[in-house]
This record gives sequence, structure tokens and C-alpha cells, in this order.
Amino acid sequence: MGKSAAGKARKKFSYFDVLKNLFPWKGDPVREVIRKIIFLIAVIVFGVCAFLVFDYFYENYKNNQMNKEIQKNVPNLSELADLIDNDVTNKVSSTEMLSYMKEIIAQTGNNDIVGHIQIPDKNGDCSDTKVNYPIVQSSNEADRDYYLERNIYKQEARAGSIYLDYNCKLGALERSDNLVIYGHEMQDGSMFGNLSEYDHNYSFYENHPCIELSSRYDVSTYKIFGFFYADGGRGECDFYYTQTTEFENEKTFYDYVNQIKRRSLVLNEVDVKYGDELLILSTCSTDYFNDARFVVAARKLRDGEDKYSGTENNSRNPNPLMPLEWYKARGEKNTYVDDGFVPYG
Repeated sequence: MGKSAAGKARKKFSYFDVLKNLFPWKGDPVREVIRKIIFLIAVIVFGVCAFLVFDYFYENYKNNQMNKEIQKNVPNLSELADLIDNDVTNKVSSTEMLSYMKEIIAQTGNNDIVGHIQIPDKNGDCSDTKVNYPIVQSSNEADRDYYLERNIYKQEARAGSIYLDYNCKLGALERSDNLVIYGHEMQDGSMFGNLSEYDHNYSFYENHPCIELSSRYDVSTYKIFGFFYADGGRGECDFYYTQTTEFENEKTFYDYVNQIKRRSLVLNEVDVKYGDELLILSTCSTDYFNDARFVVAARKLRDGEDKYSGTENNSRNPNPLMPLEWYKARGEKNTYVDDGFVPYG
């Protein structure tokens, strides 16, 4: 008898009751209305955040898959450089486009592609750095940061592309004294997202001391001589490393490279001499202060030079010059003293 009565008293499921429990309803006390409103706001905020996170990682996934398709046509640039250098009888003409570059331009339909960059380990593997990308350069001076949020198919993409500063030349017969290349710091390590490993991981530099850079016409190896943090330029900036792509004379060259040496987080035995061609990689950083940049600086390998010479006996710099904004973020004064500093040149 009790069980029968309990069965009759059991309330039937109703979607109407569910809605009444979720949404403010006529007759609800004020406290209950406030509780329901707060709950609904929390649900909406959670949903929006979940969508944004999913969209971010899904877009990165699509971008990575796109780049993997392109990388299938790209050779190991270090090996290609050796082949070109050793092909004495059939030397590739400096004005003849490399075959793999023709394939990439045809594959993407993008004539803004001016080269390719790889940062391999000593075995030629780029999986640690993930840097194995085409380099693009805007053909429109008025929109020189065109590829900041566009992929190489010119589609909108948060990851953007690896792109060359508009003022730089990377042609068959002309090359700037200082090539400046930009890329985003993506949280999944793609693009230039893993460059900060040079700071975070002590052995990273020794295992990845060189950059392979291909233009449309040739391949060059660059030896990393320093990496440092810099101001992005919105605050008080004391070193505009992106503004110099040509060196007027020996003084301007050494002024520039010694700014890097003072700031470098690593000490090594890589020498830098007037006449060396430079390569600068620049990415955003959120490690230490707002609007920061992490910068890797390298110089072109000289003829007959061992690519690893000078990089192996390295140590952390105990006294690097940090950006002005770095000191401000800590409420500290610039206490840098260059006692014992041995400049290039």
C-alpha cells in the first residue's frame, strides 16, 4: 500500500519544470531570480570561453596540417646547401630559381614567397624547434605587416606567416646586410613559438646553433651568436633592432652587433666581423613584461668555416643588459655595468 502511494506521488518528468528551475520565473523570490541570473551568466561565459579555446586550437591544427603539406616538398636545407656548394661542374646559377621553390610557389599560388627557413638540430631534424616554414614578404608597402595574421594562402589566420621585413632584400642579386624576419609565438610551439627555448632550456642552443635560410635562388647557413629580450617599441625603447637593415659603415655595424652582445643571454666564442651578413628572428614574448620581444641573432657562415665552431663552449651570461621595460616591470633601476665586456671588433 505504501509503495503504491509513493509511486502515485512520484513526480512525472517535465521539461517545463527544468526550464522553471533554470530561468527566472514569475513568482520567484528576488534571491532566487538573482541566483538563476548569475548561474546563466556563468554558463554563457563558460560556453564562450570553451568555444574560443576550441577555435584557437582547431585553427592551429588546420594551420599545422597546411604547413605539413608544404613541407613535403621542402628538402633538408643543410644538405641542399652542401650539394649546391659541392656542385662545381654544374653550379646552380644565382639567378635560376631552385626547383623546390618553384613547386611551393606553384602549390600555394603565392608569388610573395621569397624563401624558406629551417632551424634543425645537429642531425638535421626540425621537430624540436618546429621552424620549417616558407618566408613571405608583402608586396604592398602600405601594408607591410600584411602577413601578421594571414597564412601563405593569404587567408586570415591567427598564426599568421613567417615574414620578411618589407625593407629587406632577399633576391638573386641583392641581399640586405641585415635580414629581419618575424613570426608569432604560438602556444603550441608552432611558428616562432619555440624560440624562447633558447632561454628556458640550457642545452637548446648547443643542440640548435644554426639557422638554414633559403632564398628563391640559394641556401645559406647562419650561426647564432646571441639571443636576447627587447622592448616591443610601445614603451621606452633603447634598442630599435628592427630599424637597421643596411650598415652605412664599420661603426654602425659594430654599434649594432655590440648592442646584441651586451644583451645576449648566452656567452660563446662566435666572432662577428664587419662584412658579415646578419639574420634577426623576432617574436613576441609574454615571459617577463608586456609587449616584450624575444630575438635570435645570427651571422652568415663564412666560406670553409665549421658551422659549429664557437658555439660549443658556451655559458649563460651572468650580466646581460635587459630592456628598459624589464627593469620598470620589477620596479628596479638599470644596474647594468659593462665591466669586462669585450666588444666585437
